[in-house]
Amino acid sequence: MFSRTLGFRVVSKDKPDCPSIATSSLSLPDDALIEILLRLPPHPACLIRASSVCKHWHSIIVSHQFLCRFQLTHGAPMLGVFTNSTRIPRFLPVGVPSDCAAAAAAFSLPDLHWYVLSCRHSRILLAGAGWVQFLVLNPTNGHRQIIPVPHDLHHSYYHGHVPERNATVLCAAGHEDRGHCHSCPFFILCVFTVTYRYAYAIRYSSETRSWEKMSSSPVPCDVDNRPSVLVRNVLYWPLKSKYILAFDLGACRLYYIECPPETHGVYRRNVHIMKTENGGLGLASMTIFSLRLWAQETDVEGVRGWMLCKVIELDNFLPLDKSILLSSNNHLGGRPPVRILGLMEDDDLAFIWTTTGVFAVQLKSMQFKKVFEADISATVYPYKGFCISDSVGCDLTSEDVGAE
Repeated sequence: MFSRTLGFRVVSKDKPDCPSIATSSLSLPDDALIEILLRLPPHPACLIRASSVCKHWHSIIVSHQFLCRFQLTHGAPMLGVFTNSTRIPRFLPVGVPSDCAAAAAAFSLPDLHWYVLSCRHSRILLAGAGWVQFLVLNPTNGHRQIIPVPHDLHHSYYHGHVPERNATVLCAAGHEDRGHCHSCPFFILCVFTVTYRYAYAIRYSSETRSWEKMSSSPVPCDVDNRPSVLVRNVLYWPLKSKYILAFDLGACRLYYIECPPETHGVYRRNVHIMKTENGGLGLASMTIFSLRLWAQETDVEGVRGWMLCKVIELDNFLPLDKSILLSSNNHLGGRPPVRILGLMEDDDLAFIWTTTGVFAVQLKSMQFKKVFEADISATVYPYKGFCISDSVGCDLTSEDVGAE
């Protein structure tokens, strides 16, 4: 699971070998050729090389039907993470270094005026400067669409008060995040809080190309800018203090949940919403070197509450020097020496920052690998999918603006 999630092998230092296919296979019937191509290793580099053999192979591999079958067979690997940092590249590939260069070039984002909000179902959602428009990108097939933001999100609508806001993108067909929603319609779900501590939810449909107001609810504090998590049929966003904002996609209901009292004093960006092993709502909190995993459970009387499921002392697993990390904390403006940068929505993979580097940690098995240097300290948005088409990429040009 760890190698598939990260898109590289943990033990072997060699890149995955693409099987050598004889020239005579060029004359094979399509059905036989497809069966051979489906047996390629689940790594984007293998598909890229195979698609460059000839135009016929390329047309097969980039087709929606082949991608669906390939990804249903192997699952989509994680290609890398997006960030909003201005000091480092916006996309950071993970995996075998020799295969990262192509992904990094293909997944370069538009200019810094676009801000990453969400990665889900092969798409990336970005907000433009001032939140006047959204950009939905699908790097795996080159599709992109600019969507004007409704007046509800403009500061002028609230007499100069700028609403706190966040948004996410998801498949409108209700698919799980298996990476094969390339051509499905999508929703953008946007939540925002304004004066008098009320939260509002509005939704954009790519099918109707229109926005609609969904729900509102009183909340104890403003919405935060950390990414959302989809758990079953509910979207969750962190609020800025002690609470989680929830939107039920089926009932179109907006409400909030209090975090465990034990997490109330934890550094805000070290408390992250996650999906539990059984697919329920969970929470990860980090205090010094101690990572605590929580799950929301229902007792015999039907009352929901938080249960502490696991405590992981990271210094027992990661190559951390406690003395250096703790002493360096005095130079980080009070920020903790170990921080959670992000988690995979449909896996137990966490990105943990330390002064010695960023580690990708599989929370169940505690396998880990250093994936980035320590200068990467911003929130990361993991991206899963396949980068195989000549049209792949995120570069925005004038002719790209339009329908998906």
